[in-house]
This record gives sequence, structure tokens and C-alpha cells, in this order.
Amino acid sequence: MFALNNKNIIIIGVVGAVIVGGIYFYSSGGLKQSLKTKAEKEEVPQVQPRAVSSIAGRVTAVNARENSFVLLQPKEETRFTVKVGQNTEFIRLSFPFDVSNPPAGATFTPKREIITIEDLKENDQVFVRASSPIKTEQDIVDPLEVQVLP
Repeated sequence: MFALNNKNIIIIGVVGAVIVGGIYFYSSGGLKQSLKTKAEKEEVPQVQPRAVSSIAGRVTAVNARENSFVLLQPKEETRFTVKVGQNTEFIRLSFPFDVSNPPAGATFTPKREIITIEDLKENDQVFVRASSPIKTEQDIVDPLEVQVLP
């Protein structure tokens, strides 16, 4: 039959401790919390999106008469009308050498040339820095700077 020796007493004690611990764990609600899905456990705090005050994209249309141009942001395929103000600085960045074959010791700091909206062309890549947050479906009015990228 079944003999009670030290080995069997230890096994019965361990099994009993596991059962008692399981009952305690279940009754304290610990099991319910451990069974929650990972998404329920990891509540991600709602992060407010940062206000974006600059944008880059490709010029799709220029209206020099109205001092405006249309910028296409390729990532979201979003179009913005940029209405240039009197204080908007237009700058064309260019390298003083062929970028694919730079001379020895050349620095990749571009030259900055002041231009006007008349110098802006379709398909130019531009970077616009605004004084206020840029929002989808709203015009960018009187930006601080428009850089035509090399």
C-alpha cells in the first residue's frame, strides 16, 4: 500500500502548498489580472501630438501673382497652400560642387542664395518653416522661411 516516509510527506506538503497558494491567488483577484490580454495590461497613455511648425515636400503649383504655391507632402499625399508674406525669407540651398563627385576636403555645407517666389518652380523640393502650428486642410500663412532644397 502507501507508506508514509519522508519523501512522500515532502511531496504531499508541496502539493498542498501549491493548492493553498492557488486558492489564495484566485480569491485575491490575482488570477483575473494575470489573464487580462496584453493590450489591457499595457494601457498606453494618450500622447497629445506635438505641434508641427515645419514641413517638407514638392511644389506642385506656383502662383507668383498671389504670392502662393501648393506643396505636396508625399508621405500622406496631403496638399498645403502656402501663402507667402512680406517677412517670408526665400532661400535656395545649393552645393558649390558636384555632389556625386566632391573635391577632396569639401564640406557639404550648402550655399544660401536669397531668391523670390518668381524663382520657385514646379517640382522643386522645399522646406517650409512656419511661425504657428501647421494643420491638415489649412493654409500655411506667412511662413518664416521657405528653403528650396538642392
